[in-house]
Amino acid sequence: MDYGMNDLLHGARVMANSVFGRRSEYHLQFNHEEDGKWYVNFPGWPFDHHNLMMVAGADKLCAYLSDDDEFAYVDVVPSKKQIDMPGYACLVRGEHSLVGGSTYTATGLPGFKRDIWLCPVTLFVLGQYPKYIYIKKGHRQQAS
Repeated sequence: MDYGMNDLLHGARVMANSVFGRRSEYHLQFNHEEDGKWYVNFPGWPFDHHNLMMVAGADKLCAYLSDDDEFAYVDVVPSKKQIDMPGYACLVRGEHSLVGGSTYTATGLPGFKRDIWLCPVTLFVLGQYPKYIYIKKGHRQQAS
């Protein structure tokens, strides 16, 4: 799809809010939708929905972390350095580029032996391609 200037400006605002509102921990939800694919739940995403699709191993990770094959709730701690995070698995960044996404190697997930690729939407969600991403199964967040 071709995006107009207003679309791009809105996208830039969304990304700026993510980058400047950076948190130490994120609680993410992934949805297994009717088309059989996994998508990150990103309210207010300003671009096409298919950009939120999990592919290239990230979909397999969502299925691995899901208890019901409908939703995967994941607690995420991005880090620039390796830290001790008991109870968390670790994704270690490999090849990456600004618009090309990033490949991660998963460690600490029994039975899950594969690399995953995270697309540039990661920049909107986390504000960066962290060197380390610590993950564990989360729980559905209650609305406040």
